[in-house]
Amino acid sequence: MKLPTAILAWLFFGAIGTVAAFLTVRCLVRGEYPSAVVALGGSAFCYGLITPVARVVQNKQAPHVEVDDEGTTFRPDRGIDIPIQVSLAGAVVASLLIAILAPLGKLDIPVPSFMRYSLPFMGAVIVVMGAPMLWRNVSRGGTTKYLRLTPAGFELSEGLRSHTGDWEQVRDIADKAPGKQAPTPGAIVFVMSDDSAPTIAAGAMTPDGSALRELVRFYWEHSESRAELTDGRAVKRLADARS
Repeated sequence: MKLPTAILAWLFFGAIGTVAAFLTVRCLVRGEYPSAVVALGGSAFCYGLITPVARVVQNKQAPHVEVDDEGTTFRPDRGIDIPIQVSLAGAVVASLLIAILAPLGKLDIPVPSFMRYSLPFMGAVIVVMGAPMLWRNVSRGGTTKYLRLTPAGFELSEGLRSHTGDWEQVRDIADKAPGKQAPTPGAIVFVMSDDSAPTIAAGAMTPDGSALRELVRFYWEHSESRAELTDGRAVKRLADARS
């Protein structure tokens, strides 16, 4: 993320988050507790989005890594992963209450008249889209995504998608899917022999995802070194590549 974009994000979402925090206190003082939860969810959404920006801008993101005797699992930097999950949870909870309270006229938060009907609809849409993502985060161990490498192959999960594959099925490790003109920022693309291209965005794990992408490429190309994935040496190799 470029610095000017980061500053704009901080100013925009920071301002909205601050207003939402003020509305939270206002609703609490007035005894409008459901509306206070709506405002608090809005504030959590905004601040959850902008909290990770500093780590990304400074290229300080590092993966949360777990190693066992079967392989190594890479998850996003906790300083990015946790705020994003808080942001999503805040958006879903706030949107659910908006969809319920607004049509009943019980939302103690100023809403422009032209959004009287569209706001509950938008809230319902966010719940329908966000609730499954929240559930997937819980089911994958409380994280937004992960990449697992083993001597036999890989497993990745992000959003509502999951993929597994063997190293022998991989034709290339790339930063863009076949046929795309430009690389996807931070992407690790497994180009498979069946022409599929499972992809995970790794920018929350290493800067631009490049260091982790090269680590994946190394183990794809060097089968004799894949035992490192079961004893922690892969973590050291990644740290050495980043230093």
